Amino acid sequence: METIAYPSKYALPKEIFIVGKTRFKWYDLAKDPAEVSTQDIQNAKTCIENAKENFQNIEDLGFVIMHRCGENYLLLVCTWRSENELWESVYYDGTGKFEIWDRNKTHLPTYCIWEMGIVYHESQAWKKYLGTARQESHKVEYLNDLFEGEV
Repeated sequence: METIAYPSKYALPKEIFIVGKTRFKWYDLAKDPAEVSTQDIQNAKTCIENAKENFQNIEDLGFVIMHRCGENYLLLVCTWRSENELWESVYYDGTGKFEIWDRNKTHLPTYCIWEMGIVYHESQAWKKYLGTARQESHKVEYLNDLFEGEV
């Protein structure tokens, strides 16, 4: 059995992406985040804005991971729904545009080793937020608590 090497990638926070009432932290994740093109980011944002999950009308907080995998992307859109569970929609750019990844299976993949660094940081930031009075200033504090670094 051949061993596959998994080189490190880099997580780069970009901006707060607002879709209606939902605010997302945006992360680019790649061997070199400069390889994540602005056109691909725009396509991903359009996908999220038009998603069936209706982020437009749900007041929520969360994060997006724009993960460059070779020449393609996985787009992980995560929200907290104001509770202690992380909700996720996954898209991929299989045909040049982002499409929902149909994962209607009993046992399915969740986060890869690179995404886990961001998810861990976000879970700790959210846990801290849940311990507050959850006022607007606490939401802003959560949104400003970003991860950057090698994963």
